[in-house]
Amino acid sequence: MKIFKSLSLLALVTLVSITISCGPGDDDGPTDKEVLVEALTGSWTLDASNSQFANTELDGSGIGVTFSETGFSLSGGITTYVSGGTYTVTDAGAITDVAVNIAASNDLELKGTPSFTINGAKDTITIVFSTQEASGRVSGLGDYKLVFNKAS
Repeated sequence: MKIFKSLSLLALVTLVSITISCGPGDDDGPTDKEVLVEALTGSWTLDASNSQFANTELDGSGIGVTFSETGFSLSGGITTYVSGGTYTVTDAGAITDVAVNIAASNDLELKGTPSFTINGAKDTITIVFSTQEASGRVSGLGDYKLVFNKAS
């Protein structure tokens, strides 16, 4: 009888241990950061009709962009003025520490702090920044507003 009680107690303890270890996990779904990084990744197209290109002759055609977890890279004619930028995606799913990379030139420089916003649906990104003269240049000076729409 003693052996039966001991085996029953052992079986009960084992069952409780297994039940506790197989309980609900910590997987509550993706974090806010993971959701935003996933939204950023993919194809984006420039919305030229809602964008602004400072004092340039750009019309938006041929401008491409690639976003990642840490920044963006531009292609096309705009790279004469700006090549891309960097940012930080916080654990709370926010974009901070935005920097814009002015093209390798000594005659344009960033003016103020750039802004980077993504709408609630995470399908439109707006990057706003201004440049100022560093030494006698006129082309490329002024305000930029680059609006990108999620393509896929």
